[in-house]
Amino acid sequence: MVKGTAELQRPVPLYMQVVRQLRAQIASGELAEGERIPSQREIMQHWRISMQTASKVIGALKTEGLAIASIGRDTVVAPGAAARIAVASAGTAHGVAEPPEPATLEVRATAAMTAAPPEVAEILGIPAGRQAVRREETRLDNGKPVSVTTTWIPQAMATHAPRLAASQPISSGALAYIAEATGSRVAHVAEENAAISADASTAKALGVAPGSPVLVTRRRHRTAAGQLISYSEAITLAGNWDVRSYLVTGT
Repeated sequence: MVKGTAELQRPVPLYMQVVRQLRAQIASGELAEGERIPSQREIMQHWRISMQTASKVIGALKTEGLAIASIGRDTVVAPGAAARIAVASAGTAHGVAEPPEPATLEVRATAAMTAAPPEVAEILGIPAGRQAVRREETRLDNGKPVSVTTTWIPQAMATHAPRLAASQPISSGALAYIAEATGSRVAHVAEENAAISADASTAKALGVAPGSPVLVTRRRHRTAAGQLISYSEAITLAGNWDVRSYLVTGT
């Protein structure tokens, strides 16, 4: 379903107005990583623009690193797209005279098929102790851990997407890879956030003292039919901003 205000105004180029709306949806999480972006024809019909202009919309999103090609002719939200928008927005807001030195970013991943704890098994809809894929990705900035994300994926997904159980980062992102390998695409995301104190294992993983403040973000990714694709829990150190902008429609 195509979303966004259908009325466009000049003098801002029409394609750029559409890009801004889609960019806002990506930043807010309304269009999640790995989720399909409207096709050129859908964009053309919804915003009442030419196919050539709709093509420029898709091209601009790819140029900005917000969209990538997927299986078939689909275009999906690129991994880390929302974070890139946040960084760009923050840079514009601060207006620094000279750009800072680029941070050295690194992702370390471990993965294995393992027995799901009872609370995770309940979320996945499987019996307690049943095996599932557990992926853990640690993001480092200049060698310092800033976040740890643990993702649980039903075993059936790994049957058709074997890289999920490999201890290597997936450059396109797990959700985009699942969409490409299995055809299962994210249509709905349920998110929970809480600021808590780091327990001993979290503190060790992030290199901080136990009790340090962290932000926990839990996400459930489901298909349009309600099938759970993955459940993830990201733990981020205090001081690392998660900036979002929202497009409010229907008012």
